[in-house]
Amino acid sequence: MAKLRGKRLNSEVYKIIRKSWPIHPSGVCRKLNIKLNVSNISKIKYHFDILRKNKKIRTTKIDRALVGWPVEIERLRILHEFIKDMD
Repeated sequence: MAKLRGKRLNSEVYKIIRKSWPIHPSGVCRKLNIKLNVSNISKIKYHFDILRKNKKIRTTKIDRALVGWPVEIERLRILHEFIKDMD
């Protein structure tokens, strides 16, 4: 795989999050076949932050681990709760 950088890497990270949610930055590294080290995980976390800022994903911390999932899944969850309350 060619070196991924900038917008192309951001796009690939988003595709992986949409396909394999919820996922950690280290999980994205594994799927992109990037060596697992602090530097690479931090780079992927940077892209998580950009995607969250652009309102494409939601993130939360579970203990010390960051987890991300697509915004549309959050919308489905809210819709499900709304429908469930109608009964």
